Amino acid sequence: MSLSVHDFAAFHAAVHGRPAFGWQQRLLEQIVAARAWPKVLDLPTGAGKTTCIDIALFALALDAQVSPERWCPRRIAMVVDRRIVVDQVAERGRKLLRALLAPGAKPVVGEVARRLRSLSSDGEEPLGVFTLRGGMPKDDGWARAPDQPLIIASTVDQLGSRLLIQGYGVSRGMKPVHAGLLGNDTLVLLDEVHLSQPFAETLDALDRLRRRFAQSLSTRFQHAFLSATPGESEATRFRLDEAETAPDAPLGPRLHASKRVRLLDAPDRPGLERACAIEACTMIARHDVVAVIVNRVASAAAVALQVRQLAGAEVDVVVLTGRMRPLDRDDVLRTLRPRVMTGRERVAGQRKLVVVGTQCLEAGADFDFDALVTEAAAFDALRQRFGRVDRLGIYGKSEGVIVRDKGAKDDPVYGDALPRTFAWLKERLDKKTRQIDFGILALPAPDENVRGELLAPKAHAPVLLPAYLDLWMQTSTSPPLVPDVSLWLHGPTSGPADVQVVWRADLTEHDLAAGPDAPASGDPVAIVATVRPSSIEAITLPFLAARRWLCVESVGDIADVEGAAVPADGEPSAGRRALRWNGDESEVITASQLRPGDTIVVPASRGGIRDGCFDGDSAATVTDLAERAALLGRGQPVLRLHPAILKQLDLALPLDDPAAARAELATVAAETERTSWRRSWCAALAVGKGLLTVEGAPPWSMLQGARIHPGELRSLLQPDEVLEDGIELTTDEDDSFHAGRAVSLAVHSADVERLARDFATAAGLPGDLVDDLALAGWLHDVGKADRRFQLLLRGGSEIDLLRDETPWAKSSMPPGARALHRLAETRSGYPKGGRHEVQSAAMLEAHVGAKAHEPDLVLYLVSSHHGHCRPFAPVVFDDKPVEVQLAGHRSARFGVADLGPVSSDHRLHRLDAPLPDRFWNLVEKYGWQELCWLEALLRLADHRASELEQRGGAR
Repeated sequence: MSLSVHDFAAFHAAVHGRPAFGWQQRLLEQIVAARAWPKVLDLPTGAGKTTCIDIALFALALDAQVSPERWCPRRIAMVVDRRIVVDQVAERGRKLLRALLAPGAKPVVGEVARRLRSLSSDGEEPLGVFTLRGGMPKDDGWARAPDQPLIIASTVDQLGSRLLIQGYGVSRGMKPVHAGLLGNDTLVLLDEVHLSQPFAETLDALDRLRRRFAQSLSTRFQHAFLSATPGESEATRFRLDEAETAPDAPLGPRLHASKRVRLLDAPDRPGLERACAIEACTMIARHDVVAVIVNRVASAAAVALQVRQLAGAEVDVVVLTGRMRPLDRDDVLRTLRPRVMTGRERVAGQRKLVVVGTQCLEAGADFDFDALVTEAAAFDALRQRFGRVDRLGIYGKSEGVIVRDKGAKDDPVYGDALPRTFAWLKERLDKKTRQIDFGILALPAPDENVRGELLAPKAHAPVLLPAYLDLWMQTSTSPPLVPDVSLWLHGPTSGPADVQVVWRADLTEHDLAAGPDAPASGDPVAIVATVRPSSIEAITLPFLAARRWLCVESVGDIADVEGAAVPADGEPSAGRRALRWNGDESEVITASQLRPGDTIVVPASRGGIRDGCFDGDSAATVTDLAERAALLGRGQPVLRLHPAILKQLDLALPLDDPAAARAELATVAAETERTSWRRSWCAALAVGKGLLTVEGAPPWSMLQGARIHPGELRSLLQPDEVLEDGIELTTDEDDSFHAGRAVSLAVHSADVERLARDFATAAGLPGDLVDDLALAGWLHDVGKADRRFQLLLRGGSEIDLLRDETPWAKSSMPPGARALHRLAETRSGYPKGGRHEVQSAAMLEAHVGAKAHEPDLVLYLVSSHHGHCRPFAPVVFDDKPVEVQLAGHRSARFGVADLGPVSSDHRLHRLDAPLPDRFWNLVEKYGWQELCWLEALLRLADHRASELEQRGGAR
């Protein structure tokens, strides 16, 4: 069927069960006509800004049939500095995906799904939905394929650091891939831009630099700012028109609802917490759902405790902060959602509810409270908070109170704007009622001459110079001094990058011990690597707060905003140990060795969580979420047969009889509710055959089941269950060629050539570039022809190589078998740290010119396809060099190549080698993110080919 802008109303109604607002249809028509998004979407709270995701997706479907002249980005990233809002954006994306996959969908939905499928590889779902959480090495499911349409939910830290080629927690090798994908063919919607002024300035500055220095490629990168609060004027704004704000318009009740608010002074912070608790208990007698929003995580815990004591067992009290593990937050929201979400049904006799939270509730969250108690804040923050009260304007009895700590001289988050806003509101109280109306249209915006004094302090990003991008672009090897990208994300007063904390029950303090007096009982890296950490089982903490916690010091007040500065302290003590997780390069560290952006793993027995939120004073054992995270984050069913794990999972299984354990799991699956993740997990483990021995003390086993496809898993789970295809990419580490299945060099080269051509064509690259990407794919691994490398792939066995001298690209040894890999390296004689891709470049120097449109680009893509040579090759000394050659390397398109012989002592690591000059020439020609994009297309073709080959098939 045909598809036009006029079909959006039917699409929206089919997905959400209600018609779109007029402004939403008007915005779609405007962006399709202009082939661009407006700079600013100035829309009030409650207007349905999240629908911009639907609009962008529908515009992409409209644009899908006009390749290669497409204008619409295929990746849609909504960014906001509130973690609960990020999760709700992802939930909306999953709702869209369920509608697109539903059998018997309405014709307009089916047509949108068909068009989205046409943009990506055969067999892919029409849409991927991912959350960029705290970076985890190799946790890159969203970056699996460059051609699939995506909805990405992210905070500023996670998307911004990746866009600037310094992704937090991203492995060095994958940083350019992430930058290439997010910096091209992407729409960035920066929500609540007033919270992220420095990053907004950085986006504008980056856009100007790219227009000036990188014009050779059409990248389809756009960004737009979404704001519902007063701020500086913008030249191009999209606003509601007069008819859409009328009382009888569909949005009228939301915009004209009255929200009467009182002001209250408290003597100090304990008094403020007490007053918030008392006011909440008073209000809950008149309403069903009351929210309390405070400015500190510790205050939220204190208020929740006091409300429980004052209200008794008749009132439910729930705590929500941004310092929660995503899976814990999902558990809370799953039970909370029917009682607080906009449009909920009010059920007579339902228990009363008080929700205590922090700034994570104030912006974008689709919550609808009857009444609100809030700590004083800046004017824009207060407007956002009261935007969560009577959101649809149909309750009609809402009320609120703003409580100020009168004794506080300065607020670390809101500065002088907090007392000035409180004073400004006091001057406008109704003389009779001593109240002020916080309705969206009832509360006037401050005059221009005082507006700046009432808004939260706006930091500004430093000037973004090309030299900084040049420094960030050098990821291998990195310069000695690299500017901290947090300055361009949160401003010069921001704190360092946050730290991710993961808890594991099979990791003990003794495992982390070191030294002759305290020998470790097990290998902590091997223990944790058994179930690789996932971002959905991690809590994000400010760097200094995490360091203090490791030092067993008071963490202090933690604001629930990204990039907030924490007062610096002196040199930390050694404190307690933790495992810094970095894949095979993980290491045990002390507090003094902790670095911004680290992911650390600690024993569950150490405590640190209360009511699902971080609490440095809590000593209660933390629940280990690894099994659940592996299933929902990667579709991988695993179970560690460890006493502490089984106890937490409430499973009584034999530790030394895997067959009996599987039989018992089958029984548990049969008795478990169908929509529970445990049923799918138990059932997969019951029929699985994989078994891994974990080197602990004593060793224990881990059951493994076959990976469950996301589509299959999605059909078995609850609709709001977190589910992300976080497949582990196998080509980012030094052992990437150990795939568990032998693959010939000819087959792998042909697969990568084909996929590189497909990806480059889908990206809309010119024909010459498409050919060069495909050529690089065909030639990228020719350096593996080194006889010593072929021995390595065969486990170091000369006999196996004599039996079959066909050049291999992949080994039959399984990934992760570290002892086998080390033994193979020793037997093979391959130089330590040797890079086959650099050898490939050496072999191609004299040959690629005859086949390439741009030889330097092909040579660079080949040499950098594992993330090295940006700009320098690793220094490798080959004490026993050999001649490397490859004869009869055949391609259906490029013919036959006879390469070599070329010495393995190629010296390409020298400063006078051609690699650095080649790198900078290409940066100058294409641009920073653009060159990263070309790298990403080839490298993801390599990843995808490896994935298909590992599973024993081709696309």
